[in-house]
Amino acid sequence: MDIRKIAVLGSFAAGAALALAPLAAATPTDPLISVVGSEESLLNSLFVSDATLANVPAGDYSLVDGFDVINAAKIATDAPATAPFSILDYELYGINPAFAGPASDPGAYNVFNGALTEFDNAYNTELFSLLNPTAAIGTIPLTDLFGTASGISEALAFGTASGAVTDFLTDGWNDLLGFSGI
Repeated sequence: MDIRKIAVLGSFAAGAALALAPLAAATPTDPLISVVGSEESLLNSLFVSDATLANVPAGDYSLVDGFDVINAAKIATDAPATAPFSILDYELYGINPAFAGPASDPGAYNVFNGALTEFDNAYNTELFSLLNPTAAIGTIPLTDLFGTASGISEALAFGTASGAVTDFLTDGWNDLLGFSGI
C-alpha cells in the first residue's frame, strides 16, 4: 500500500515538473524587468489618480516610454511650469511648485516631486547588486533606472552599489523636502 502512495506522489511530481518546465526555461535575461514594470505601473496609477482629481481629461496625457505624460499641447493648461500653477502642479510638486521646480515635461515620474523614481532607483540598484554580486555596478542596465542620464551617471560614478544607493536615496529625500516646501 505504501508503494502505491509513493507511485501516485511520484507521478504528480513528474507531471508538475513537465508542466512547469517551460516556465523555468523562459526566465528573462534581465531579472529586474518585472520589478521595473511594476514600478512604472504604480507611478502611472498614482499619476492618473492625481490627474483625475485635478480634472485633467484622459485625452490630455498618453503613454511615452512606459510613463503617462501630459501631451505637449496641453502642458500650458494642465500643468504649467510657471504661476499660476494648476491643481496637478500642486499634486505633483507639493506645497510650492515654484520652489520644487516643476518639470517642462510633467508625467508619472514627477509624482512626489520625483522622489519615488529616486527611491525606485535605489531599490533597483541594490537588488541588481544582490542578484549579481560579482558584476560591477556600472553594468546595471540603464533600462532598470529612471531619470536623466546625468543623474544616473552621477550615482553610478561612485563605483559601488552602496555609493549609488546612497546618492539615489539622498536625491529622493531632497525631492521630498522640495515637495514639502522645505
